[in-house]
Amino acid sequence: MGRQFLEYVGQETSSKFVCALCCTDVACCTALIWEGFMAAQQPAYLFRETVNVEPYAGCREELLSTGMYTLEDVQCRKCCTHLGWKYLRASRSEQKYKEGSTLLQQELLKRINCPTKVVSNRQQIQRRAPVSRIRTSDNS
Repeated sequence: MGRQFLEYVGQETSSKFVCALCCTDVACCTALIWEGFMAAQQPAYLFRETVNVEPYAGCREELLSTGMYTLEDVQCRKCCTHLGWKYLRASRSEQKYKEGSTLLQQELLKRINCPTKVVSNRQQIQRRAPVSRIRTSDNS
């Protein structure tokens, strides 16, 4: 096995979400779109951008309560824990904002210095700056 390259959320913020099992950075708190989602009957977060999550299965079509989606399951890059899925395509126009976003189960993440806040304005979400990333190698 080669080196794992892990990314870390920007150093300018200490507010982030990490994998509950291995504490690898997963997302910056500013990348959180919505806290009120459900994933397979489990509470979940919707993020517009994540780090250290990678696909582990092929794409699939699934009918969810808000329409038909093309989804891709994602796992933690370091410990391979299944964390949730990424929305690749939404069939309904009012759900297109989810495309490219990642849904991660709350119980599989730890919240580090993140205030509890639900973002509901889609225009505000789209205006946010991208998460800065720092890339390093992990010799484990």
